[in-house]
Amino acid sequence: MSEETSAWAPANDVERDLQRVVGDGDIDAVMSILAVAPLVVPGYRDEAGADAQPGRQRLLTRERDGVPYLLVFTSPEAMYRAVPADGWRATTLTEVVSGTPDGWGLAVNPVTPIGVLVKPEDVPELVPTQRTMRDFTPANEVERLLRDALVAPDAEVLLDVLVTAQVIVPTQALEMDGVLVVPVFTSVDRYEECLGGRDLDIPVVTIDFISVLRQWPGDDHRLAVNPGSPIGITLPGERVRHLVAHAEQLVRRRLGDAPGPPPPAPPVAPFAEAQPDPEPPPIQLPPGGIGGALRGEG
Repeated sequence: MSEETSAWAPANDVERDLQRVVGDGDIDAVMSILAVAPLVVPGYRDEAGADAQPGRQRLLTRERDGVPYLLVFTSPEAMYRAVPADGWRATTLTEVVSGTPDGWGLAVNPVTPIGVLVKPEDVPELVPTQRTMRDFTPANEVERLLRDALVAPDAEVLLDVLVTAQVIVPTQALEMDGVLVVPVFTSVDRYEECLGGRDLDIPVVTIDFISVLRQWPGDDHRLAVNPGSPIGITLPGERVRHLVAHAEQLVRRRLGDAPGPPPPAPPVAPFAEAQPDPEPPPIQLPPGGIGGALRGEG
């Protein structure tokens, strides 16, 4: 590791989360964090000294194997390590993707230990858009709200919708690609798309989403909401507690900060630990797309 990167330290919660998952090599978790994280791009002044207008924004790139990569950062501190600039402009991954010319990749946080390169062909698939959602039909109001919040993107609305939803949950966690996953579904349609016809002899229950969170089996389990769907959302297990905190904050907001007892945990857990199977059936979930990912706000 170079002296430049060894002296680096995360400047915010986004970078602390990235530090953990980049070290694990978990690209899905990386993109889950970046999907709704605040981003910055270098800002420059024009010859008259005025801030450049959005339509005249100077796009800063670096080439790799002859391919231009647009530079994007998760903090001004990370940006100033890599490039000299007159300032910075706040942006989102959705705005970056929509404004990146065809044939360009993205370089997120170059010259830091949490640097990520996104190839040009992968850039359009990073976030849900009206185009990628055009063939998706919500099965209910929850799914319509999730779709709209993902396209926006609006992390707070997304979390509000999730923590107040009812979901369909298998009573046993599943092992997928070596990872323990608790899949939850916002409709029968989403369940059938993912697990229908896979001959899984596992009962399901319909319960409040917050009940799933309050009985979470551990950080080694990953939460997958509507896996394989355009409105799929993934979250590492250690972020589940932040969803519980968000639900409690939502209750306080809606009650005008009036105190009240927390809702009791249901007496029966909706799912159990995954049990080893001497001949487990292969479960290949269709990829959910790294754009439908969520970073839990803490």
